[in-house]
Amino acid sequence: MGAELPAWPFYLLVAGFPVWWVLGFGAFAVAMVAVPMVVLLVMRRTVRVPPAFALWVLFVVWAAAAAIELDSALRLVGFAVRLANYIGAGVVFLYVYNCSERRLPRRSALLAVAGFFAFVVVGGWLGVLIPHGHLTTPAENLLPGSIASNEYVHDLVHPPFAEVQRPYGSPRTFTRPSAPFAYTNGWGCNVALLVPLACAALSATRRARDRALIAGVLCAAVVPAVFTLNRGMYIALGFGLAYAAVRLAWRGHVVPLMGIMTAGVVGAFVASAAGVVSSLNERLHYSETNTGRAQVYREAFDGAVASPLLGNGAPRPSQTLDISIGTQGQVWNVMFSYGFPALFCFIAWLVAAALVSSRRRGVDHVWLHVVPVVALLTIVYYGYDGPQLMLVMVAAALGMRAPDREPAVPALPVAAPVPSLA
Repeated sequence: MGAELPAWPFYLLVAGFPVWWVLGFGAFAVAMVAVPMVVLLVMRRTVRVPPAFALWVLFVVWAAAAAIELDSALRLVGFAVRLANYIGAGVVFLYVYNCSERRLPRRSALLAVAGFFAFVVVGGWLGVLIPHGHLTTPAENLLPGSIASNEYVHDLVHPPFAEVQRPYGSPRTFTRPSAPFAYTNGWGCNVALLVPLACAALSATRRARDRALIAGVLCAAVVPAVFTLNRGMYIALGFGLAYAAVRLAWRGHVVPLMGIMTAGVVGAFVASAAGVVSSLNERLHYSETNTGRAQVYREAFDGAVASPLLGNGAPRPSQTLDISIGTQGQVWNVMFSYGFPALFCFIAWLVAAALVSSRRRGVDHVWLHVVPVVALLTIVYYGYDGPQLMLVMVAAALGMRAPDREPAVPALPVAAPVPSLA
C-alpha cells in the first residue's frame, strides 16, 4: 500500500472555491484540481476502486466517443468543458474515497462543504442586493476571443449575480439570484444538494460553535431561496427532507426527525408569508415554462432516437424555440449528446452510489445517502456542471468509504486497465 494521500487538494477545491470564482475558473475548478489529484494518486501506486465505479468509467468513455458526432468547432468547446468536468468529478470521487479518515476526517470534509455552502449563500445575497452586477474575471481576458465568444463559456467566465427576467406581458420584473454560478438553476441545484450535506455536517460535529454557524447559514439561505422562485429547488428540498425523515424514523432517530418536521413547518410559513406561491404562479403564467420544457424534452428524445448509440455530441439549437436542445436537464443532455448507453451508465452509477451509501450507520450517513437520491430526482430538470457533480461525488465517496478499521475492496494498481475496475 502506498503512502497516505494528503487532504490539501480537497480543501483547495472546496474551501478555495471563492478564489476560483473570483479568478473566473469556478466552473473549471473541478477539472483543474483533478490534475494534482491524479498525480498524487499515481504516486501512491495503488488506488482502491469500488466495483460500481466501473459504471462511471464506462459513461465517461462513451461520452468521449460521442465526439465523432460533433459538427462544429464551437460545439467542441462546450463538449470539452463538460467532458473535463465528468473526468474531474470521477477523480474527485477516487481521491476522497482513497483518503484515510486520519488525513481527511469525515467531519472535517463536511465542515469544508458547509463552508462552500456559506459562500453559495453569500452569492445568493449578492443577487438579491446587486441584481444587475456581473463579475469581470481574469479568465475572461485570458481566453481567446473565439472561445470566450461561445455563449456557454461566456456565462461561465463572466457570471452575473442574478438573472433579471421580465417575461413578455408580465407587469413586473423577477430578480432571481444565481451567483456564484452562471444561472439561477445552478444556484437552486447546488442548494438542493448542499442542504442535506449541511445537515450531515450538523450531525457529524458536536462543537456548539460549528453547529450554530451551520444553522445560521441554513437560515440565511432562506431569503435568496425565496427570491429565486425556483420550483425545482423547492421540490427537491421538500422531497429530500421528507425522504430523510422517513429514513431517520425507520432507524429510530427521533431528534433529527423532529428538527426536519419543525423546519418544514417554518419553511411553509415563510413561503406563505413571502407570497412565494403567488409569485411563482405569476412567473410561470407569463413565461410558459411548462410548455417550453415539454417541447425541448420531446425534441431531445426524438434527437436521441435518431442517433441512439452516440447521440449528437453536444446540445443543438431547437427547431421551434430559442433554446438549445439538451440544456434543460442532465438526463436530456446525456441522452441527446451521448446516446442511450451513456444515459444508462450515468443513472446506474447514481443508483449504485445511493444503494451502497444506504448501508452505512449514523445520522450523518443518512444525509450523505440523501444526496445521490436527490440527484436522481433533479437530473430530470437540472443540468449538472462541475460544482454539482463534485458535491454528488464527495457525498458518494464519504458515504461509500470504508472506515480505516474495516477492510475495504482490494487495492488496484493505478496502471491497471479500465476493465479491471469492474
